[in-house]
Amino acid sequence: MNFHRLIFNTIISVVILGFGLNSIAQKTSYLPENLTLSFNGTFQNKTDSEYRASSENGLYKARFDIGAVSDEMRELKNLQVYNGDRHLYTIKEVPGSDIYLSNAGNLAVIDMKFHYRQEVTINLYDKNGNFKQEVKYKYASLFGFSPSGEKFVVGTDKNLNIIDLVTKKITSIESGSQFAFSEDEKYLATAKEDKLIVYRNYKKISSFNTGFTYPRGIAVSNVNQCVYVIDKNYLQAFSLERGELIFEKELTKHQSFRDIRLGNGGQILAGVHFRFDGISTGILQVYDTRGSLTDNEEISSKSYPVFEATRNQKKSSTSYEPIPWPFVPFDQVHKVWNHYEQHMGDGSGSWSYLHQGLDIEVPINEPTYAVEEGFVKLVLTIGGDSYWRVAISPEQVSGYSDGWLYAHLVDSTIQVGVGDTVNIHDYLGNIIQWYDDWGHIHFVNIHDQGTVWYYDDDEWGINFNPLLALDPITDEVAPVIQNFSTNSKFGFCTNETSNYLNANDLHGDIDIIAKISDYHGSSDWEQPAFKTYYWLNKLPENTNVFPKTLGQILNHSYTYYSGGYYEPYAPLMYKKDNAHPSPPWMNYDRDYWQILTNNNGDSIAELSELQLAFPTADYTDGQYRLFVEAWDEFGNMALDSMVVTFDNYTTGIDKNLSDGTMTSYCVPNPAKEKVTIEFSLPQDFTGKVNISLLDAAYKVIKRFKVPNPVSGKNGMSLDIEGMAPGAYLYKIETEKETTAGRLIIL
Repeated sequence: MNFHRLIFNTIISVVILGFGLNSIAQKTSYLPENLTLSFNGTFQNKTDSEYRASSENGLYKARFDIGAVSDEMRELKNLQVYNGDRHLYTIKEVPGSDIYLSNAGNLAVIDMKFHYRQEVTINLYDKNGNFKQEVKYKYASLFGFSPSGEKFVVGTDKNLNIIDLVTKKITSIESGSQFAFSEDEKYLATAKEDKLIVYRNYKKISSFNTGFTYPRGIAVSNVNQCVYVIDKNYLQAFSLERGELIFEKELTKHQSFRDIRLGNGGQILAGVHFRFDGISTGILQVYDTRGSLTDNEEISSKSYPVFEATRNQKKSSTSYEPIPWPFVPFDQVHKVWNHYEQHMGDGSGSWSYLHQGLDIEVPINEPTYAVEEGFVKLVLTIGGDSYWRVAISPEQVSGYSDGWLYAHLVDSTIQVGVGDTVNIHDYLGNIIQWYDDWGHIHFVNIHDQGTVWYYDDDEWGINFNPLLALDPITDEVAPVIQNFSTNSKFGFCTNETSNYLNANDLHGDIDIIAKISDYHGSSDWEQPAFKTYYWLNKLPENTNVFPKTLGQILNHSYTYYSGGYYEPYAPLMYKKDNAHPSPPWMNYDRDYWQILTNNNGDSIAELSELQLAFPTADYTDGQYRLFVEAWDEFGNMALDSMVVTFDNYTTGIDKNLSDGTMTSYCVPNPAKEKVTIEFSLPQDFTGKVNISLLDAAYKVIKRFKVPNPVSGKNGMSLDIEGMAPGAYLYKIETEKETTAGRLIIL
């Protein structure tokens, strides 16, 4: 017996002897046949290894395959539902990423395709596989079937919504962070902070003040006419008939209440978590209706490594407090799957968004550890068993604070509850299976208000790129600036259009695009460049005419984790059209078309900067060398350049001239309502002359025919009243020659 186990058994024995109970080796039959208690003190359904889900009563089971995955979505295929060994139905293409299976065989499929809008779609099926209805909710973080399996509950920031699968009626009551039905479903109880409410047939009949800040579970019984609620340290029982507290029980040190159920005989089954010095154990405590403890048994246990809490010195290269990696070894770069503010989508040119966090790929069930000490602010799911997450802040305040979010943890392994404290390197839980043979964590520093961080419409602000804080940063591979096309190192298009320009004929206001790739450590997944710069030298003198300017830096903060913020920002940082679509999630090789010119040179991203561009018409026509520099977070840099030609007809150089004899100018310039274009034609000129006005994108907006042109000087007055102020081009064309100039309209 090792030292940790000796400590554990000693403490448990003391607890048991204190209650005068038998040895923990004895097992009771209080737990229903298909229910077990995990080593973290939560009740879990028993599911055979060949199945992925089961109902609480064990009658129904389901299996499915996993196809392609994104950061928050999974493609489920070939979903098969069974009653015992009897196959009921198969859904080939499953409309969602996770499922709930009820005691009646009904199925809820959780679709996260609009997670970037904080929206979940729930598709409901009966036990024969017949589609029943679709419902959509925003900010949902509470889910589950009723005991009969004929009702599905969705809790949002505003309401608790009870969906009746038989009548399709939806009943909404006051929101709660916990809910429970009575055995006959006549009673429904909810808890949130210190308020415990009981409904009969969805009408409020009782309200109790528990004094709790973080309720962890509730149960209500029509047989006992009682409602029960737990927080970390206390179990309380209230009478529905008398409206008063019946009893309160308190746990000893190193123990915490995690879950609660009712036994078949009306007993109160409390799931207790014992966590001390490398031991995590689920203990079943059984209470009778008077509050007497009748049984206290260890059901499952797990040893985990304990690490000394150490903190590195602040990095000199950044202003961020260094943190270890959340996986062992803590001092090693782990595989990055998706980058902070990486361009993401379905491989089309029509839809995309920015990934607001860091996805780290790890083995299935990999233990996750805290990167900073602090207070647990959040433990919840936003869409089924695959979406459980924990958030920890170093401050416990009612105002705003920052903290680290760890998403995609296995519910039955989560070691903490809201209100707990943790230290650096404390074990938090294991990573779920996301793809066939690996899992991932969504990891980011967030900002929210309150002692509890709820999932609501002003939540989880995104602070900064986690790679700037993770330590160490040992990547030595520089980004690669790829060719934009077979004929051009960089890409050029008229501002905010798909009108692509030849590098030897750049005119008007243009967007400059660089195709850049990067890799972190040993990761196979291609990433975008973290930071880009560009500048311009005039040739042949090679003198700098446009200074080194920041293109983009993938380290923007966002007010909250909202599609209203990070979906519209995608085209600010990346070019996206049918020829240059957003990269598919599962491609190792991804194309990032990073726009350099949608920025005024600072590190703040604003949607108004979509209209920014490089004004080639502000520079003399001729050749230039364009330089682009790309950096990763670790200080590795790539530099490349190419020669480009500006061609706005602003230098007096005639285009397509036979002998260069035609000249022109306009007066006044700038002009308001009228302008006269004066030009000279060669001796013995015969033929027609046309004048065109063009916008900054070199598109013709007006044409004029010159009446009776003659050799020598000519002039024509043009009406420009009503034209928008700005820079324009005029072009004079004969059958043999063309010349042009610039016109400013005030």
